Amino acid sequence: MTPRLPLAVMWHYVRGPEATPRTGYRGVDPHTFRRQLDALARDATPVGWSDIQAAWAGDRRLPHDAVLLTFDDGLIDHHRVVLPALVERGLTATFFVLARHRGDGLTLGHRIHVLLGVAPSTEIRQAIEDRLAPPDRARYDALRSDLTATGLDDPDDLWKRPLQRELADVAGPVLTRLIEERIGPEAEVADTLHLGPGHLADLTAAGMTIGGHTRHHPWLDGLERAAVRAEVAESAEHLRAIAPGPWPFAYPYGGVPRGADTILASAGFGAAFTTVADDRSDRFHIGRRDADDPAWTAWRWGASGGGSA
Repeated sequence: MTPRLPLAVMWHYVRGPEATPRTGYRGVDPHTFRRQLDALARDATPVGWSDIQAAWAGDRRLPHDAVLLTFDDGLIDHHRVVLPALVERGLTATFFVLARHRGDGLTLGHRIHVLLGVAPSTEIRQAIEDRLAPPDRARYDALRSDLTATGLDDPDDLWKRPLQRELADVAGPVLTRLIEERIGPEAEVADTLHLGPGHLADLTAAGMTIGGHTRHHPWLDGLERAAVRAEVAESAEHLRAIAPGPWPFAYPYGGVPRGADTILASAGFGAAFTTVADDRSDRFHIGRRDADDPAWTAWRWGASGGGSA
């Protein structure tokens, strides 16, 4: 029998324009975030990962309007802004963090984010394209054409997605050089963007759940099975030092690889979350509403249809 699955909401950046390092990815400002929390507390029943596990074990029932609050990528915003707001309201949440260590560089996606924080999208795209070797540039152009043919019309996604997926190996060094030239040493930027061990300790001490989000934040559905297992295994190893399993997991970019349920369960994960709001077919395919979406601010539980069984 499929367990009752909660509605889940996800956030990434929660910051004002003064936050450093600067980023060019959408997010919510602290004031809007607090309003969102208040709306959720009013219109639904926030639950934690332990509540969900207990319900699946048959020890309790989830409310019909249960909602799980989740935060991706292990960003410093989650300690600066999110944690105080949650504690003030007596709420708990799940934080999906990268299995990173101090001194690590940025993931490819986060390299793009910080570059977009210091220059317009068109300028960064052109700088990247100019540095691609001719064969890579030809492949990049072809991939962009293919994406356009699928109906993808977001101008930023059209150039970012090929770099993040098929061209990650060649795009990574190009982005690193641009960061070094325009911002500073990448490892230092990464350490200021992401949570450190002390921040994670504060989160767990406040009753928050830490979940897995891979080490390098790749599109898992574009990797060979062995590479998927390696990313999942590094997440599990990282989490063992924080709390006992089973842990929750979030697929980077929402990319679900084949056999994900088997791979995750064997590594000690008890559920996994996607980025598709209505994807709640089983515990390894739990969709989430994107709180970064401006349209979400008008959402109310009564209009959403609630959770699914």
